[in-house]
Amino acid sequence: MSNESNKPLAPVKPIALELLLFYPCPFCDHKMPMLNPVKPTVARCDSCLNAFPVVPVDARTLSFLKVMLDNGRASIDPDFM
Repeated sequence: MSNESNKPLAPVKPIALELLLFYPCPFCDHKMPMLNPVKPTVARCDSCLNAFPVVPVDARTLSFLKVMLDNGRASIDPDFM
């Protein structure tokens, strides 16, 4: 969809929060990003393609962070707004 009016768009505020964690590959030490791994799982390194198990994060901690940051809305820069 194109913006046919020349009116500038207002900046968009966040509406959700997810936590991206980085796990080092035990084979090549590449930092593997994983989004909220709350269950034990096996990751596959996108650099060396080896698989390795990862320790999950606590779902209660993730929920706490989301509540504290109002699901991302409280994390905006107040000087920007």
